[in-house]
Amino acid sequence: MKAKVTDPMARNRVTLPLPVDPPFSFRWAMEYLSSSPSTVLENVDPHAGLQRVLYLHGRPVLLVLRSDSEDVEHPALFVEMHSERKISRTICDTGLHWARNTLNLDQNPHDFLKLGKRDAPLRQLQEQFRGMRPVRLASPYESLIWAIIGQQIHVAFARRLKYRFLEHCGDQVQIDGHRYPVFPGPEQVLRADPQELAALQFSRQKSAYIAAVSAAVADGRLNFEAISALPQEQAISHLTKFRGIGRWTAEYVLMRGLGYLDCIPAADIGLRKAAGELYGLGRTASEKEVRDITEPFQGWRSWVAFYWWMALQQNNQSAK
Repeated sequence: MKAKVTDPMARNRVTLPLPVDPPFSFRWAMEYLSSSPSTVLENVDPHAGLQRVLYLHGRPVLLVLRSDSEDVEHPALFVEMHSERKISRTICDTGLHWARNTLNLDQNPHDFLKLGKRDAPLRQLQEQFRGMRPVRLASPYESLIWAIIGQQIHVAFARRLKYRFLEHCGDQVQIDGHRYPVFPGPEQVLRADPQELAALQFSRQKSAYIAAVSAAVADGRLNFEAISALPQEQAISHLTKFRGIGRWTAEYVLMRGLGYLDCIPAADIGLRKAAGELYGLGRTASEKEVRDITEPFQGWRSWVAFYWWMALQQNNQSAK
């Protein structure tokens, strides 16, 4: 697909279309991101779209996802790339790959939609959030760090820790006259003093976990490309061998970092609450009950989890 240069005088700005089979809702992706505790580096604006800076082939690039249509049956999506220097074909291809992965544009939803025909609560969510697809994080390493930071603490406190982590370990880059934070690589994280993280209210254990997994990624013992080729249970088994990664964290990374279709982080308190509400339990479901309820959805449990999270977010906002 040929890139369109939006400014003929400056090849540091490129726009690419993002074809996708309907239904697809950019609105629901933005709604999810606007209230997700993992949305720290992304700027979500109803008019400007989703903005995020990534290092692509060693160069900071501002990527903007936007939609020119609110019709889920006729989506019109684009990714814009902005840089202080000329954008190469290689950077265009990598930016396009990020955009399609982030919005799950290459996963056809038709088989998922069929599941709603035999499950009334899921059908209701599919109708309410028509065209929504799971939104992935920028990298499996980022999803792993966010998951570790969020372990066993309230989401609001986890969000504060994520901002502190970025300020302490990440970069700040300038593009088009604006400054943007950039997620650090494992080598940058390893340079952080654990005592300094403790001063930011990171527990000693959590600081040790972050250092351990960062070292494993840096030296190749934790290789996400190799993990992505494994069947799901083997991938979970491999991840949980590393200090700081339990089953919930592993499932979260496979789902949001690597795009596995059939993960259900059943120990997640949000999913347990959603299951209890949606299926009339009158209480928070147990981890086993979440797995039992989602058993008929094999092959699409990551999508089911995402819809449950979205339902919980909407209910929480309505209650405010």
